[in-house]
Amino acid sequence: MSQHSRKKFTPGKKVTLGVSALAASGLAVGLLVTPSATAGGTDAAKALEQSKAAAADASEAKAEAPKTRASTADVTEVSGITVNGGNSAQVGTTNTQTITVKWTVSGGSTLYGSDASIWRGTDTDTGLKQWINSEQFDAGTEPCVSNGDGTHSCTATYKIDPQSDLTNEDAGAWKISLYAITEATTDVDTDNAKTWYLKRWSRLSNNASPEPVAKGKTITITGKLERANWDTYKYAGYTQQTVRLQERSLTGSYATTSSHSTGTGSLAGVEKQTRTATTDRCYRYKFEGTTTTPPVTATGDCVDVR
Repeated sequence: MSQHSRKKFTPGKKVTLGVSALAASGLAVGLLVTPSATAGGTDAAKALEQSKAAAADASEAKAEAPKTRASTADVTEVSGITVNGGNSAQVGTTNTQTITVKWTVSGGSTLYGSDASIWRGTDTDTGLKQWINSEQFDAGTEPCVSNGDGTHSCTATYKIDPQSDLTNEDAGAWKISLYAITEATTDVDTDNAKTWYLKRWSRLSNNASPEPVAKGKTITITGKLERANWDTYKYAGYTQQTVRLQERSLTGSYATTSSHSTGTGSLAGVEKQTRTATTDRCYRYKFEGTTTTPPVTATGDCVDVR
C-alpha cells in the first residue's frame, strides 16, 4: 500500500460549503476539516473522512434551510462527468500534471454543495489505496457555478507529482467519488460516479534506414516503445506489446501492413522490421495502448529510393 503524501495535514482549516446557498438561506454553516493532499495509507483514510464530512455538512445545511417552496424536481442529477475531457489522464516521470474533472448538476436550482474526489482501490472500507480531494476542496472554494437555468457547471482540479505521489501500482483503473446536494428530494452521494484510468506516459521512437537507399536493397525500420516508470522516475522499454508497422506513399495515407510484439531483455520495447526498397515510401510504428499506458504513434520516416 502506498504510504506517501504530498504535504502534511494542517488541523483547523475552516471550509465553508455552499456559500451562495447558505447566504441565500441566512445560514452560516462551516466545518472544521484538515486540508487533504494526494494520500495513500492512513492519510487516504483521513482524506476520505474529510470528503464524507463535507457532504454531510452540505446535507445539514439543506435540512436547516428555510423551506420557501417545494422543489420542481424530485431527484438531483449529475451528468457529463469527464476526466481531462475524456476517460483517462497520463503522467510522466518528472512534471506535475493537473487532472481536471468536470460535471453538471441539475434537478434543483439551489446547490448546497458538490465536489468530487478521485480514488483507487477495491473499496473505501478495507481496500483503499489512494484518495485525492480537489484543490478547490483544500482551498475552501466552490467548484460549481450556476448557469442561470437551474443547472450548475462544476470543475475540480487535482495536481499529481509522479515523484512523490505515485508508484507503478497506481497505474490503471481509478474511480470518482462525487456528491451533489440540492433542494430536490433525493441527492447524489456515490463513490463510483465514474471509472477512469491513470496511465504511465508512453513514447515511441522510429527510424527507417539507410537514407537514401538503392532500389532493391533492404530498409530496416527500428522503433522502441517506452513508458514512464513511477518507481525509478525514468522511461523503460515496454515489453511484449503489440505495435503495428504502418506504411504510405509520399502522398498517400498510412495503413497497417503488419503487427509485431516488442522485445524483452536487452531489447526491451524494441521492434525491428525490414522491407525491400522499391519506391519512395514512409514508415512508422503505432501502439494502441492498454489500461495502464496510453496509445502513441511514432513520427513517420520517409526513405528516398534511388
